[in-house]
Amino acid sequence: MNSYWRNRELKHMKSMIKDDAAIAKRIEENYRRAMDEIQEQIDAFYGRYASAEGISMTDARKRVAKADIERYERKAKRYVRQRNFSERANEEMRLYNVTMQINRLELLKANIWLELVALANEEEGILLEAMMERAKAEYERQSGILGQTINFNEGSVKAVVTASFLGATWSDRLWDNQDALRTELNRLLNRGIIQGTNPRVLARELRKKFGVSVYDSERLLITEMARIQTEVQKDSFKKMKFEAYEYIAEPTACKVCAALDGKIFKLSEMEPGQNAAPMHPNCKCSTAAAMDREELEKDLRERGL
Repeated sequence: MNSYWRNRELKHMKSMIKDDAAIAKRIEENYRRAMDEIQEQIDAFYGRYASAEGISMTDARKRVAKADIERYERKAKRYVRQRNFSERANEEMRLYNVTMQINRLELLKANIWLELVALANEEEGILLEAMMERAKAEYERQSGILGQTINFNEGSVKAVVTASFLGATWSDRLWDNQDALRTELNRLLNRGIIQGTNPRVLARELRKKFGVSVYDSERLLITEMARIQTEVQKDSFKKMKFEAYEYIAEPTACKVCAALDGKIFKLSEMEPGQNAAPMHPNCKCSTAAAMDREELEKDLRERGL
């Protein structure tokens, strides 16, 4: 490949890495706010029900007052209304049904789950918007590179963004990650009460659990952005009648990706994980349409490059 186009692609990679980092920061800030809210609820739970010796499981399982149930229901309705819950988020809320027979610990868990549903709902919205923008921008970028308008519409872009990858969509994985966090937090609370764990120790454990979830979210973001870019590139190359493409590894590529750098593959055999990004989670590599030397030089002359 001509060094001009390779350098241009590498420059674009760096720009996308910077953009992904900005999106990841927004997600991390949302996690931090949710963690603070959950920590406040745990502190309030201990402050209200714990004695000098801590809180027993018997005390934790006492039925809550009607006013506490009604307070939770008002909060849940407010979240659904103000935070524009998606269909998936509303379904998650229906699955966690709070009854008048609920005990203190279950109500705490319900409040925590409400925060996690709100967190996942917001994260899903951020990712969907960012992925749609990335796909459209990549179609437009390829149009500029290949010298001809590549047709796409909202429906075709959304089909690329919401497509299944390795047996699941990114949205499914996002909600699975959130469910795993809820399970971990429930286990943490149960163990803390049974073992009489100091609330400060619980707070440290809570931060660790959220740290893992933030990493999982960032990995999902980066991996899916690479998948979307590859799918748009493949569609663009196909529409422009190219039969081959070149693998371009990111500047800090791993050994697997570095070994593929500069290699030419048939477009008909393009397969993420085999010869196209994402080769692995957190992959940021790219591709470029492969032209023969005469065709490339002619194209560059015509564009004055």
